[in-house]
Amino acid sequence: MLKLLIADDERIIRETIYHLIDWEKYDIEVIGLCQNGIEAYDMILDESPDIVLTDIRMPGMGGLELIKKFSHTDLFIQFIILSGYGEFEYAKEAMKYGVKHYLLKPCNELQILECIKQCKQDYSQIIMERRILKQQFFLQSGMLHNVISSIINDRLCQNEPLENIIAQYEQYLDFHFTSYRLFYIYFLEYENLPAFLDMLKAYAAQHLPQVILYGVYVKNTLLLFMQDIGGHPDRLKEFLRQIQLKTQKVSLESEDISYSSLQELLRDILEKLKRFSMIYYINNFHITSTCNYNIFISRIQQLCIEIMGGKQESVDQVAELLDGIENTDFLKQLASSIFLKLTSNQPALSTIELAEWLMKLDKEENLINLKDMILQKFLDFSTCKNTDVSLSSMTQQIYTYVNEHLQDANLTLKQLAENYLFMNVDYVSKKFYKETGQKFSQYLTAARIKRAKQLMIQNPAEPVKNIAEQVGCGNNPQYFSQLFKKQTGMTPTDYINSLNSPA
Repeated sequence: MLKLLIADDERIIRETIYHLIDWEKYDIEVIGLCQNGIEAYDMILDESPDIVLTDIRMPGMGGLELIKKFSHTDLFIQFIILSGYGEFEYAKEAMKYGVKHYLLKPCNELQILECIKQCKQDYSQIIMERRILKQQFFLQSGMLHNVISSIINDRLCQNEPLENIIAQYEQYLDFHFTSYRLFYIYFLEYENLPAFLDMLKAYAAQHLPQVILYGVYVKNTLLLFMQDIGGHPDRLKEFLRQIQLKTQKVSLESEDISYSSLQELLRDILEKLKRFSMIYYINNFHITSTCNYNIFISRIQQLCIEIMGGKQESVDQVAELLDGIENTDFLKQLASSIFLKLTSNQPALSTIELAEWLMKLDKEENLINLKDMILQKFLDFSTCKNTDVSLSSMTQQIYTYVNEHLQDANLTLKQLAENYLFMNVDYVSKKFYKETGQKFSQYLTAARIKRAKQLMIQNPAEPVKNIAEQVGCGNNPQYFSQLFKKQTGMTPTDYINSLNSPA
């Protein structure tokens, strides 16, 4: 469901638009009715709407200025302009910033719906492109495959509900709302598995370049699964029917099942895997085996808890455990599982940093170097201390990121969530509010004003325009003055004068 924001300084217009259409029927959620651009700006920061229907002229901040403020961000917002006859020049100016949709007041239901329809089409295209890019990066890092193998291992080795295990990995994959297709390839002998994967890899490179294939192999059966999109599973089904292996004693057979979600699929897979002692994971068409996982994972997890509690000597015990592992594939698998979990609960590493580290880990084949890399990462975590134990690592990372990027006029929660935390923006927004009692826009504004006051105290002679630039409001000093007065009760100039006046 796409999110729509309506902004117009005339109450009757914004409420008429809201009540004119059964928005839910068109898979649209109206998240707010704003009476000016300033209200709309804050709501965009907090709620990240997909479509903004805005009047071109409003008090405080008009629609054109609102569009300009978000034109240089990586937010994909579809703006629809509402304009009177005498305001067409403003509308033409907005078109320079990529706005495609323009409605002349008064407009009717059909005109609005036609714009909404076009916006939805554009949105679907851009979201698909962004998803592909993100998946390609994660695929390159091996992270997505590591997540799947970690979940399977955790469930098989721990007596814990699948929902609880998945909750630890929700920032990496959509487990609930994306449909999947599972293929069973029967009678595939292990010695023929590499040849089969080579054929599959060649086919995927040509016909499925943007599709991620996951695989688990047990006892002559390969469980292959993928997102059920764009007709790709049906084409794969036809390819599997045609595969012939020269040394295969019996013909391969296959069947496929559709699932409404990844969680539902994993539940079925786990039910079938639990009776097997040896499992092979297919990571980017590379075979990785797992063994004695339970012994190591339970002990290292306990040591992790001790390390995070500041018990430095536990690092030495980790080193001893690592010293006893001679299989590089197993070592990589074990490390990825551990650090995926640690990163989701600890601000020492961002997701992007972990992905980059996993890529380096995957390329390293020297056993001694591998152990050194892993041990160093444990040391990195052991020296990291939470500044506020009452806050989650996610919120702490937001605080850190905002503090380091206050000068960025294009800073938004969506940008931060998707490109730094690699989490869903709605989830981040709700969790941040629950933990802090503030919306992100409120926190960002307060942080900017706090920084501005610090700069003014340090140098009262600094021009207000320069101060505004340093706190991310340089593109609109007037807006900065409005924010400052709203927060402090004084204009920036009055505040500076108060600093210079005798006590």
